Amino acid sequence: MWYATGGRQMNQAAGAEAGSCCLPLGVDTASAWVLWEWQQSSRIKIAELIVSELVTNAITATQAIGFVCPVRLWLASGSSRTLIMVGDASPHPPRRLDPAGGTEGGRGLLLVEAFSSGWGWYATRQRGTTKVVWAELREGGAT
Repeated sequence: MWYATGGRQMNQAAGAEAGSCCLPLGVDTASAWVLWEWQQSSRIKIAELIVSELVTNAITATQAIGFVCPVRLWLASGSSRTLIMVGDASPHPPRRLDPAGGTEGGRGLLLVEAFSSGWGWYATRQRGTTKVVWAELREGGAT
């Protein structure tokens, strides 16, 4: 279960239910709502795809290290660009895989790369978050 806090940060405990004191939202719904509120509706569909891929990767990475820690989603936007950031507890950097033809997974960062203007990651030390993966959406689309 996702929940929205007072700002524009959404959290999910990987492997656990979120707190009961907050409004439950699906990650796609929450992201779309925030972008709509910011009058960035032209970016909603692409943002939903990128958020879904980055959050899925973050939950998978956090579960792989055996911790129950929040996965955090931050959205920031200006008139010409939107920044999507997802933080998790895994110390391992994200890896773009070249999936074999018949595999079901491994395409997430390829999609992020294809639909965003740019993406990357950085290490951090914020209460249970050791890395943040980000993607940027610009007015003209992917470059």
